[in-house]
Amino acid sequence: MTKRALCLLAAAAALLCFAALFVSRPGGGAEPAVSENFRLGTFVRLSLYDCGNADEELAKGDELIKSLENLFSVNIPTSDVARLNAAGGAWTRIDARTAELLEASLALAELTGGAFSPALGGVTALWRIGTPEARVPSDGEIAEALKYTDYSKIELRVEDGARFARLPRGMRLDLGAIAKGCVADALKSRFAADGVRRAMIDLGGNLDFVGESPRGGPWRAGLQQPERPRGEYFGIIEAEDVSVVTSGPYERYFEKDGVRYHHIIDPATGRPARSGLSSVTVIDANSARADALCTALFVMGSRRAPEFLRKHGYIKAVLVTDDKKVIITPSVEKIFRLTDESLALSVIGAGE
Repeated sequence: MTKRALCLLAAAAALLCFAALFVSRPGGGAEPAVSENFRLGTFVRLSLYDCGNADEELAKGDELIKSLENLFSVNIPTSDVARLNAAGGAWTRIDARTAELLEASLALAELTGGAFSPALGGVTALWRIGTPEARVPSDGEIAEALKYTDYSKIELRVEDGARFARLPRGMRLDLGAIAKGCVADALKSRFAADGVRRAMIDLGGNLDFVGESPRGGPWRAGLQQPERPRGEYFGIIEAEDVSVVTSGPYERYFEKDGVRYHHIIDPATGRPARSGLSSVTVIDANSARADALCTALFVMGSRRAPEFLRKHGYIKAVLVTDDKKVIITPSVEKIFRLTDESLALSVIGAGE
């Protein structure tokens, strides 16, 4: 990849970190100590409030991000994921943190009926969306790659305290739909263990809040209006000590012959999901779960996602449909406020 292409990717990622969510300046108290770096293929911003050893904590946070990226990235040849993909079906020793992420991924794949899948690496490698080499694969290429996407065939075992995994020959992992959430959870745990009382973790659209906001009470996160200029929001989430993750087809895409191809792949078709949704937000104490559920709900689309959310009433979610309707779960009513009155709002299960 050329240096110019890398610069363009970095600039695009820097914009993406603001594409889905906006956090209002808390007001009151000192300004935060902030670190900004390009990690995990996106622009990462860590903000610590009222922290006496902020520089040390920020440095430790960045080192943690790099260490986890070196385990989970499909693009780093020495990562656990890349080594598994290259193992040709052999058992491979992996870090305990990779094993835990794989266990969580398999559980979430099962929960969502495969709408989220960690086994799409062969398919995403064909499309390469988000890179200068993005392309539209042939039907034959997609059909061949889909033969190796049965996540239920991923094997894990423990031997003398060491963790091992094995993929079927031909399968490739891609943990991109859950890894950022896992990293956010790890950062939040590290900061909390070190006594950081208030912090905001921004991993390119994945927000995680430690504690309450510096002004006291909940943080306020504005939800970006899909397909509108950055800074135009349709609603606000007010919450504390939670993760707020938003995903949509407007985040990463390319166009070919007048057709837009976005980055959220449907595991059933191997193609960008035809969803009927333009934005999905999930609010959860566990950022990895929120990350994976965002993808799964988008793949389920405007028909299946509400039914899934009706069945799993504990999930806090905000959906925006292509026809400009906002659908929320009952568990979100107390923390969500619609600010764009041109959109119709409905609550799943209301009136039934």
